[in-house]
Amino acid sequence: MTGPIGDLCGPAGPHPAFTPDGPVRFSVIVRTQGTRPTSLREALNSLAGQTHRAHQVLVMVHTDDDAVTSAVVAQTADINVASEIHQVATGLRTAPLNAGLNAATGDYVCFLDDDDLARPDWLTAFDLAIQAHPGQVARARTGVQQWSTEGTGEPRHPQGRVDEPFAVTFDLLAHVSHNETPICSIAVPLGAIRHHGIQFAADLPVLEDWDFLMHIAPLTGVISINAQTSLYRQLDDGNAFAAETVETWQRAHAQVIDRLSARPLLLPPGDARRVASAHFAPAGGSRHEDDLADLATELDQLTKSPLRWGRRFGARIASGVRARIAAPLR
Repeated sequence: MTGPIGDLCGPAGPHPAFTPDGPVRFSVIVRTQGTRPTSLREALNSLAGQTHRAHQVLVMVHTDDDAVTSAVVAQTADINVASEIHQVATGLRTAPLNAGLNAATGDYVCFLDDDDLARPDWLTAFDLAIQAHPGQVARARTGVQQWSTEGTGEPRHPQGRVDEPFAVTFDLLAHVSHNETPICSIAVPLGAIRHHGIQFAADLPVLEDWDFLMHIAPLTGVISINAQTSLYRQLDDGNAFAAETVETWQRAHAQVIDRLSARPLLLPPGDARRVASAHFAPAGGSRHEDDLADLATELDQLTKSPLRWGRRFGARIASGVRARIAAPLR
């Protein structure tokens, strides 16, 4: 018989502890379709400039066109980073990530899409955090900047400043409802991934990083790094936001919530108080939802008939005052 913790960990049980015996070895999975050669070179050059050298760089080319893969090999041959080029011919956008996980040989795995840039201290910041908190997912801050593609599909020119719309620190409970962590923000222990058999969901067209993180984070814990170590370049054309419809994003969001709801959720210490503050009704939702519904009804009535609403509101106030006056002294 298994309980909730056993169900969460799966039949393999808790994963073995990770103890670094030196600098952490990172396998970096770079996902590309081979259609942004300039951007891919910039991403790989950002890895070549790391103060902590990557153990392994896996360039996962998601295409069934051999010529595209050959072009990627030629276009990246002179970059000063030893990269392995792998072609992934099938599947949705999670397929190259899962193929990368299968090929990884490092202690930790981290991710970079071909339109992301790693700052020089990206891997160093991960290493320092992991040395202090071995076995946990390391999560750094990420900058986001709008970039113009000028119809090329490539990031050509930055548009405005670098913002930071995602939360500075990781909060598991906040992540239950929405994603606050881009994929380039995290380094994940490969041993824990393989021990628990965690992969990216093959049927998710977007939000695969959120779903993946919410599988592994409750099992390992997450250490937050107070440094912005990567840049997520949000393109005006050609990225997932532009390529997928609003309906696709909404369906994927519902899928992730359904997947979360299908298994026990282990929360960090202190979060029980936060859950309690939501005042959940037995076998129902948060009582705050009822409060919001009542407020919406009040607003609707106020909009439709302000005089009638005013009379009712005045009657409630008068009733409350009479009750206070009639109440016995204590």
